[in-house]
Amino acid sequence: MTVRAFRLTATGLLALGACRGGSGGPKVTLRYHPRAGTAYHYALDQQNTMSVEGGPMGALGEQAFRMRLFYTQTVVGPAQGAEGGVAVTVTFDSTAMEASGMGTGAMQPALDRMRGMTSNLVYDDRMRVISAAFTGPAGAPSPVTDQMASSLKSMAFPLPEGPVGVGDTWVTEHELPLGRLSPGQPIKSRTRLTVKEIRVAGADTSVLFAVETTVPEDPIELSQMGQHVTMKLSGHLAGEQVYSLVHSAHVRSSMGGTMKINVGAMTMSLKQQTSLQLAEAE
Repeated sequence: MTVRAFRLTATGLLALGACRGGSGGPKVTLRYHPRAGTAYHYALDQQNTMSVEGGPMGALGEQAFRMRLFYTQTVVGPAQGAEGGVAVTVTFDSTAMEASGMGTGAMQPALDRMRGMTSNLVYDDRMRVISAAFTGPAGAPSPVTDQMASSLKSMAFPLPEGPVGVGDTWVTEHELPLGRLSPGQPIKSRTRLTVKEIRVAGADTSVLFAVETTVPEDPIELSQMGQHVTMKLSGHLAGEQVYSLVHSAHVRSSMGGTMKINVGAMTMSLKQQTSLQLAEAE
């Protein structure tokens, strides 16, 4: 699974003239300064396909999973506490899930009970997560809630430290959600973002980013059920994001690719395609 800190809205200040990039074009400084009370309505669609080569699970064949999630992110305002930041509430409006071997709508009663569930986050001015609390409908973590949190975080990347123009890049790291496979220290992926285009259309200015995420390829030593095993990761995800200064939000994101996990004689292949679309900003 891919992973990320959770990023849904941001604001930017456009600096022209004296602040030029290597291409001679304008640069943009992006900072997270949303207006309190603003509500962003998003639709997320994630499709996963998993297959296993070798080992006892190899006979299962290809397993498919799809989740469609509609949620609202509301900006509360300045966060309380010494670290400051901006407090945000995420409300899960509706969710639909489909999986191989599961009847249509089999999970819908449980998903309907999660409607209206909220989670609280605090971001700094570069959209880095200071704190996050994802909980189930009864106030306790649940596998479905963990899947939702992982999917949202997979589309989240901190804003660049300084002004960026066309061709400029920056790199960020995220912890991979490998659960019990993870050793004592977190395993992190690396994501490179590159500015492809700065568009001006009427009153709006938007920035198009190319995004590429890679996993660490060095062998990872683990201890599972008292046995020593070596895990190797490979693969990458690639896509793009569009950020609008007028909306103070990412209006469109898409990521896709394949990651492989090799442990002993077993190799698990995970294909993923994720899209995020801003439906409305109020």
